[in-house]
Amino acid sequence: MDKPICLITGATDGIGKVTAAALAREGYTVVLAARSEAKAAAVTSEIVAATGNRDVDYLTADLRSLSQLHRLADAFTARHPRLDVLLNNAGVVMPRRELTEDGYETTFQVNYLAHFYLTQLLLGALEASPQGRVINLSSSVYRAGKFEPDNLQGERRFSTIGAYAASKLCVLLFTIELAQRLGPARVTANAVHPGVVRTPMMRGAEGIFRAISYAALPFSRSAEKGAATSVFLAGSPDASRVSGQYFANAKPKKVKTAHNTPENRDRLWNLSMDACRL
Repeated sequence: MDKPICLITGATDGIGKVTAAALAREGYTVVLAARSEAKAAAVTSEIVAATGNRDVDYLTADLRSLSQLHRLADAFTARHPRLDVLLNNAGVVMPRRELTEDGYETTFQVNYLAHFYLTQLLLGALEASPQGRVINLSSSVYRAGKFEPDNLQGERRFSTIGAYAASKLCVLLFTIELAQRLGPARVTANAVHPGVVRTPMMRGAEGIFRAISYAALPFSRSAEKGAATSVFLAGSPDASRVSGQYFANAKPKKVKTAHNTPENRDRLWNLSMDACRL
């Protein structure tokens, strides 16, 4: 039987790196999607040495560039006959408002829009799998997020925490809407709250987010524990037909936000399609 194939964004640090190693250990073909080729090559070699699984590879793309993501998707489909698991894991915390080369606010694009786009590009590869799975990294901070179509990118006001929370809310709304649109198909879509995890992103945060991160350190968990729910959703038979759910500690949790409405999800979807020129 062919090995299941998994593509993971943000796989050279923190939760993504641990998830990649765990899936390689379980016998997956793992493809790391990373911004730095040097770092991706080093982590790939490290995972191969640690797990004995030689079917670990990497592709490079900066999530700040939609054109680079398009090239990554093309390269993936040229190398692999299908995609069994797409794990949209990468994320950033921005201390100030900065625009990407595509003209979008960086938190919005890296945490949400880039993953929306990559998922659209790879839906065909996912549908070629006997049971494709999309796993999106959200966060419990989504509950503080606001869906404001006229301020999705901090155009009227920007705050580090507000932008991050809004991006994780968008991830969650997208996940639920994707599951609804896919219906009872061969592809599932679920969102994950990994917990408060000790990662380089957390330790490297700036400003008020840095203060919050350090205050949370006594209650934080290891990257291994943070990756556990993603690993569960990637391979567990119990998760094979579960879709449109929000998971924490490998269990579905109720979504608690007034922004989760069919109207908001549909509007976000259409705004995202326009932003990606799809």
